[in-house]
Amino acid sequence: MIKLLRMDNSRTYCRPDRRCPLSTQPLVLDRYNPRQHARRPKSAFLFAAFLAALIFTTFAAGCNEEPTVKTTVETTPTTRAPAYQRQSIPFFRGIDEPRADSWQDLLPDRERLRQDGFNIVSLSPPVLITQRAGGKPRIILEGEAGSVPGLAEELHQGGLAVFIAPTTDAPGYKPEIEVTDATLKQLTEDATHWAETAELQQAELFSPLAEYNLALGTSAANRWSAAVLPLVKEKYHGSLVARVVPDISATASTAGAASAPRDFEQLDFRGYDYLMLDVYPKGETLDQAQFDLYFDDLLKRAKIIAGRDGLKGVLVQFGGWREAVGTDKIDGPVLGEEGQALLAERAMQLAKPQVSGIFWRGWTLPGRGAKGFKVEDTLGRNFQGL
Repeated sequence: MIKLLRMDNSRTYCRPDRRCPLSTQPLVLDRYNPRQHARRPKSAFLFAAFLAALIFTTFAAGCNEEPTVKTTVETTPTTRAPAYQRQSIPFFRGIDEPRADSWQDLLPDRERLRQDGFNIVSLSPPVLITQRAGGKPRIILEGEAGSVPGLAEELHQGGLAVFIAPTTDAPGYKPEIEVTDATLKQLTEDATHWAETAELQQAELFSPLAEYNLALGTSAANRWSAAVLPLVKEKYHGSLVARVVPDISATASTAGAASAPRDFEQLDFRGYDYLMLDVYPKGETLDQAQFDLYFDDLLKRAKIIAGRDGLKGVLVQFGGWREAVGTDKIDGPVLGEEGQALLAERAMQLAKPQVSGIFWRGWTLPGRGAKGFKVEDTLGRNFQGL
């Protein structure tokens, strides 16, 4: 007769398509000892029948026991590295497509963007704020927001870095929100959620909220930023961007004047890595020389503030209307194709020596987008060598 015993000098082998029903500890067969079983029947027929039944049962269970020398296997779990590791970029050459319904149009143009000199794409998912100014409910573009992880992965695979900057702006709504305890709480939850997404996707840049001084006002922006930054840093470990609209009350006629508000200079940017300014020409017409003076002065002021708060540098995003078609949250003069290219030329020449990154607003955005127009060539030529 054969008796099942537990031993340490064996290993259990299982068929890969079955689970072993026996104990996870290895079992082996003890040899038959006639002295121990002298009083038991010694019929060869009964022994053979029992042995055959045992073999059949073991085979049917998908496991065979084989004596062998037990070996030690290292089972310490290893941390799985992300498929993509965020890149260190000395100068950001960015494109921003503000329309979420056009994000998919970026993917077929990844190689074209790289040939134009772009190395990073900005995506701004709408955040889930439930109340707007006046208490009106907000329509949430959950489908567009949900597409960001997949887009980020495909952009990375195409050799482009990613900047995730959630926004309170959505078609048909102003970006300003009603500042209440409930909305600030929801905004904090949104920011930390997107910080976690940005970390999982290894995004190179992340902003807790794009143009947060415009959405909240200077005072509330300072309070909210101080509260949310420690929470965001627990989730995201890349470079953080404080993205603001400078001089939000200035117009083209007063830009650069002593009376122009210096609102972004009242914000506390400690804890961020970069200060980002969203700058666009305003008014019915554009005085290029006046805009150049304002833009240059703005960048110098931003560099001072970045130094004051210990940041790595300044980023700038700008754009201009080529024709009066399409919609955008930013109004401005209609420049025509030549005027739009000239705006880009002048702005980039002024910005390159003073900033750590330049972003153009709009790839396919009607009336603004660079794709297929003279401004695309202007951007690519100025990005060369950066």
